[in-house]
Amino acid sequence: MTDGLEFAAIMARASRGPRPMPLHLANAFGLWAGATPAAGALSAGALMIHPSLADGFASLRAMVEKSGGWPAFVGAVAMESSTRTAQFLEGVNRYLTHPYNRPESDVAVAAEVGTMQLLDYGGDGTPVLMIPSLINPHYVLDLMPGRSMAAYLKERGFRPFLVNWNEPGDDETRFDTGTYVMARLMPALGTVAAVAGGPVPVIGYCMGGTLAMGLAARAGGMLSKLALLAAPWDFEVSRAHAGRRMAPTLTAMVQGMPLQAPVSVDYLQVFFASLDPTLGDNKFRKFAAMDQDSDAARFFVTLETWANSGASLARPVAEECLGTWYEGNAPGRVNWMVADRPVDPAEVTAPVFVAAPKADRLVPQESALAVAKSLPNAVTHDPGAGHVGMVVGSRAKAGLWAPLADWLKEG
Repeated sequence: MTDGLEFAAIMARASRGPRPMPLHLANAFGLWAGATPAAGALSAGALMIHPSLADGFASLRAMVEKSGGWPAFVGAVAMESSTRTAQFLEGVNRYLTHPYNRPESDVAVAAEVGTMQLLDYGGDGTPVLMIPSLINPHYVLDLMPGRSMAAYLKERGFRPFLVNWNEPGDDETRFDTGTYVMARLMPALGTVAAVAGGPVPVIGYCMGGTLAMGLAARAGGMLSKLALLAAPWDFEVSRAHAGRRMAPTLTAMVQGMPLQAPVSVDYLQVFFASLDPTLGDNKFRKFAAMDQDSDAARFFVTLETWANSGASLARPVAEECLGTWYEGNAPGRVNWMVADRPVDPAEVTAPVFVAAPKADRLVPQESALAVAKSLPNAVTHDPGAGHVGMVVGSRAKAGLWAPLADWLKEG
């Protein structure tokens, strides 16, 4: 197992993730360092316990007092805490030193606008434009062999064109979301429509789906169908967005940055880590126990690297998403501006496929489904997986890819 002497070595390799490394280490160390004092407080009757957990702790106290007593219990907790800390460090170390790297797909660059690239997967199929989120790398829609929505769609008779946002350049650092729609996605759609010789379907995932909704509202006759995959729309739903409570704090942090400075990946990862501070500890301890030469281990490494990678975010986009979207609910209130007009889903008459997982912890299902209420021609679908699992998980093909491809072929 990894011991404390390897801490510096782990930090030296931290560029791969988990990012930001100090935060993930602090979360895990704090979690297990607090276990032994908590056990001591429980033994003294001084531990504050939430009412919902009172019965469980009462049973635990009775069990301890009936068996080895409190000293043995506190000692066992201390030993287990040390073991779990070491398991976490071992998992991080194994991830950082794992030899697997995802193979790059054989794609051509169909167009470049600013720093954005439009990747062409080729073939004679029906062209389709795929739009990922601005936050993580584009290749979540083409993760690895066997877990690639783009490759599956090509097998089903489509010709995917995938947007790769890349790092914002001098122009993009000044963009808000509406400018990204008009100055980057509109030219991309025009390129794909020119290849097709007519209107084409558009698929948008996560924030890319929200942007795709703005594109659809301004696309005229270039868009034939629209698929929104876990795309947030209404930010005032009954089950609040996990990150909404942090939006004011994060907005203030962004506003304290130098003007024109993009928001780095590490800053964005603070947001995601805050959603569940125990997640990193859990997943890396599980990874430490995996067969490192297994498909499961290679999938973990690929997905974790994707989750900890990506381009910086233009500051106006970050401020808009945190303030205007999360706090102000501009999309849901029909106040989100693209090309100087609010985006109104009621104006999009093309058929729309709205995929909204009930198990999504990042985008509440109610938020993603809200847009369908205003769309004249929408169908809804639950992929039966989480926010990321719906596009790359073991059930992605049956739960999302196949139903989506079937719908795209209709009519």
